[in-house]
Amino acid sequence: MAILSKIREKSVFLIFIIALGLFAFLIDPTKLIDFFANGGTKEYLAKVNDEVIYNDAFARQIEAAQRGGQQSTMQVANRVYNQEVTRILLSDELDKLGITVEKDQMWELFKNNYGHLNEFKNEDGVFDEGKLKEFIETQVQANPKAWENQEESIAFSGKQQLYYALIKAGSLPTEKEGEIAYKMQNDMVDMKYVYLPYTSIADSTITISKDQIKAYINAHKSQFEEEANASVQYVYFEEKPSLEDENEFKQKMNALLPDFKNTTNVADFINENSAIKYDSIYKLKSALEAPIQALVDSMQIGETYGPYAADGFTKIIKLTGKKTAPSVKASHALIAYKGALRANPEVTRTKEEAQSLAEELLIKAKAADTDFAAFATENSDGPSASKGGDLGWFYEGQMVPKFNDYVFSNDKGSIGMVETDFGFHIIKVIDTKEEQKYQVATLAKQVEPSQKTIDALYAEASQFEVEVNDGTFTEIAETKNYTTRPVSKVTNLSENLPGLQGSQRQIVRWMFDEETKVGDIKRFDINGSYAVVQITGRKEKGLMSADDASFTVLPILRNQEKAKQLKDKMTAATIADIASNNNTTVKTASAISMANPTLPGAGREPKVVGTAFALQNGETSNIIEGEKGLYKIEVIKHTEAPKMDSYKTFAKDPTNNINAVGSKVMDALKNKAVIEDNRADFY
Repeated sequence: MAILSKIREKSVFLIFIIALGLFAFLIDPTKLIDFFANGGTKEYLAKVNDEVIYNDAFARQIEAAQRGGQQSTMQVANRVYNQEVTRILLSDELDKLGITVEKDQMWELFKNNYGHLNEFKNEDGVFDEGKLKEFIETQVQANPKAWENQEESIAFSGKQQLYYALIKAGSLPTEKEGEIAYKMQNDMVDMKYVYLPYTSIADSTITISKDQIKAYINAHKSQFEEEANASVQYVYFEEKPSLEDENEFKQKMNALLPDFKNTTNVADFINENSAIKYDSIYKLKSALEAPIQALVDSMQIGETYGPYAADGFTKIIKLTGKKTAPSVKASHALIAYKGALRANPEVTRTKEEAQSLAEELLIKAKAADTDFAAFATENSDGPSASKGGDLGWFYEGQMVPKFNDYVFSNDKGSIGMVETDFGFHIIKVIDTKEEQKYQVATLAKQVEPSQKTIDALYAEASQFEVEVNDGTFTEIAETKNYTTRPVSKVTNLSENLPGLQGSQRQIVRWMFDEETKVGDIKRFDINGSYAVVQITGRKEKGLMSADDASFTVLPILRNQEKAKQLKDKMTAATIADIASNNNTTVKTASAISMANPTLPGAGREPKVVGTAFALQNGETSNIIEGEKGLYKIEVIKHTEAPKMDSYKTFAKDPTNNINAVGSKVMDALKNKAVIEDNRADFY
């Protein structure tokens, strides 16, 4: 009875909650899911169209992605978010198009993902399908769900690549586009023109109102849209050693110098006393620090130099060895194959085909009349192909073993072939030489601020925070000779503020907190240093203000006003008369193309050149408002480029690789989608 009585007492409240939930369901069923999944509050991280990204699942993804990584939490959150948005948007597209991965295709994807790894190769270094099958069976038995997720990820990647490849195939340039590109580069026009520059009228004589700027912004909204942003100013109190700290430090370094000179075990002394561990590697003079380069040739083994300052440390160096070492300059053409280490995805030849091709090319490379640089450019699959295969100078041990062994055991001019995990290399030894190298032991220490200095810095920053809360931030900073640093257009997903080291999410989140008001001031601890920050402005998402847009808009509106005035000076019938009336000359431009619409003495003027190509020989244009001024032109002659049998070489592929296709496709899908992004509320 007591329970029934309580239900009756709360009946109105219960009816309200149920009605609210049903109303949300009628408007959008996903809202009811959100309502119950999040304890009656809207707590999702993002929504892409109708699919919700919940923060709990998202946080687990971030935790997994952060393991062993060096990126900040915000950087990882942004990366995972972009991956999730890509997955959702592409999944919808793949489902609509019916793109699937069949069993045989799945096996090829497995091989592409794992086949290049050494654990799936036999004793001869060849991919072993049996080892991969055994690995997959082990994974399925150990954790079926984890492997299912991995399999889905690989399948999605395969469908994604197929989708991009289909778009790329449909985006290839046509012969007609090649012809247009050829004509734009090679059709020429000669013209005479008279030009009145906008600079002939002083900016100070033109008045542009804020209303005019606002009208321009409203007429070109897409150019002036901006995200919600805030602006701040801050004074930075950096934790650094005082002059007293530096003097004490110098005394300690000088005290170590005699022991460093006399020690018989340099490595142990360095590792015990230096902030930088002992390095036994011999280096070229050019790799040593500037103060040492000028001295090292004349220094004796065991001689020291320093203390001196470099890279934030105070250092003393000791020369511990000299020797000569061989170096080689080499060039190569890499013949890769599908599954080779770091092979371009567009390489489809098998290992056997690559070896056969490499053996054929080796004969060609050894021919007396072969230009090896041109040969490498034409045939190499490696990143050095664009440089004629040139790898520059390098020392023993810098290349993979088989490559290293060939170049250091053969003479200058030698050409041969070796196989590595990257493929088959056709190598030419361009030159060899011996160079002097030096072994230098470095005793390095970094002066640290004392506790006295640290305490004084905290007191100074705290005092400033108190004082500016009762007065004007900038004025008080000036009286204390502090530098005030303004920062504008900080978005709610920003992580760094100019002039401050590391991630400053704590400051950004405070800037966009609902309780933070414009004018509020707060002190932040930044790894021992301090920033006293004042928020100076905040703007909602929308169009830029007239003040912010004026830098872009003012020159445009000024030129429009100048054009009206200059038109009154160009009323004469001929360009010669216009030139005479305005104390200028008629200029001539010869062999101007659409691809390079630059006029001598004026600069780039595509609108003027485009008009010239639309006129007949001897025809005079109307007044043209160009980028630099007003023009009137008279066409002298058109010269058409010779016709060609094929224009394919001029047809540029706008999507020359899969990554470029993916980027453009995702931009288009994001623009089309309805995306609600709440990342800033969680990270």
